[in-house]
Amino acid sequence: MFQKIKFSFIIVAMVLGGTVPFFSAMADGAIPGKADQSCLKCHAYDKTPNILAGKFVNVSTKGKSIQLNINNEDEIVFYDDATVLKNAENYRAIKPQEAVKVVYANKNGKLVATEIEVKKGLAVPPEQLITAEQLASLVAQGPEKGKYVLLDSRPEEMYNQGHIPTAVSMPFFAFDKLQEKLLPKDKNITQIYYCAGLSCVLSPLAARKAEKLGYKNVKVFHAGLPEWRKAGQLVASNVAGILDYQKKDQPYILIDLRPKNQVEAGHIPGAVTPPVSGLASMQSAFPSYKGAPIILYNQDGDTMALLEDFKTVSGWGYKQVSVLEGGFQAWEKAGQKTAKGAAGSKIDYARKLAPGEVDIEAFKALVTKPSPDTLILDVRLASEAEADKFSNAKNIPLDELEQRLNELPKDKKIVIHCATGARAEMAYNILKKAGLNNIGYVKANIQFDPEKKGSYTISD
Repeated sequence: MFQKIKFSFIIVAMVLGGTVPFFSAMADGAIPGKADQSCLKCHAYDKTPNILAGKFVNVSTKGKSIQLNINNEDEIVFYDDATVLKNAENYRAIKPQEAVKVVYANKNGKLVATEIEVKKGLAVPPEQLITAEQLASLVAQGPEKGKYVLLDSRPEEMYNQGHIPTAVSMPFFAFDKLQEKLLPKDKNITQIYYCAGLSCVLSPLAARKAEKLGYKNVKVFHAGLPEWRKAGQLVASNVAGILDYQKKDQPYILIDLRPKNQVEAGHIPGAVTPPVSGLASMQSAFPSYKGAPIILYNQDGDTMALLEDFKTVSGWGYKQVSVLEGGFQAWEKAGQKTAKGAAGSKIDYARKLAPGEVDIEAFKALVTKPSPDTLILDVRLASEAEADKFSNAKNIPLDELEQRLNELPKDKKIVIHCATGARAEMAYNILKKAGLNNIGYVKANIQFDPEKKGSYTISD
């Protein structure tokens, strides 16, 4: 029989010329884990004994200790020659703000790390990846026959305006709240997560959460919606997406592809009908801006009936073409107003930025020629920014933003970016709720060249 031994201690270390208290505890053999809130979004470190997880601050090679920041409090942990260091050549190679997990043990009255792991990036294991072709095969079968659940990790508004058919909206930052409602009880059913493309981290993060919950068959369509579109696959939108555009006073194009008698009996206000010669004959009537949202609909939302028209418009280079789920019947079922008589015959579209959205060309100019009155805020992961970033940008990852608001200037405009615009828009909403008004965000695909430091492309 083992005897439980109670112990108490206070460890202090000299760091940067000062004395920083580390930890004081009373425990029966094990000390409860302590982790930064950003780490707890994906890991249950707080429920695992003898673990510290936070952001790296500094190292004292002389005192053989590292300093972490956990929920705005500094903590010190010691290491020795037996400590295993993972994902870093040496302690000096660990960069400030990198996520670090420490497993420690009591050694002669001191807490000493047995393992220090630098948490690098969000690489998805090859066996977990799924291709557009594989996903299309499942979607064609449907969730019941294909035995899968497809989950969209992007913000709900983005899902409403365009998503992969059969997908369910499960925004990453609402994962914990929605898991009981949306995730299957059977731990063996295939779950597939996707978001806004290879540079978006929301689906890999969601997949990690699912695995932590014990699900055995978790997949990630990491190439996401951009690859789905590129493969020529149909994209769905819903009534809520149209209402989102209306609420924000954002322009969109609505094409009613039903027979004339159905259109005149009732149609969605603002819809346009093609001429007798068909949709393909009106290409010149569409706007030059290829990012214009274009929604096609029929009576009942039969997607196969609209597939050719979808491919036609997408083939003209438009990037936000979708088919309305449930068609006109879904609009009526939602209790929305309808119009009678002939629908419009002319497309009237004028591009308009969303509230807070910064014009891409203006953002390009800001990157090229920095303004002393403006801060560029990069809300990608620290590992993404470490690989490459704009020289005049400050990196605060989205999941840390609420805890680090004090680092933002009050006398400058803040322009937010990520890799696709999804996280940038979420960050914009966080800052608005926090009371900041002189802010904006850019909705753009921003790619840094991995082979050439400082080289990048910014596009719609």
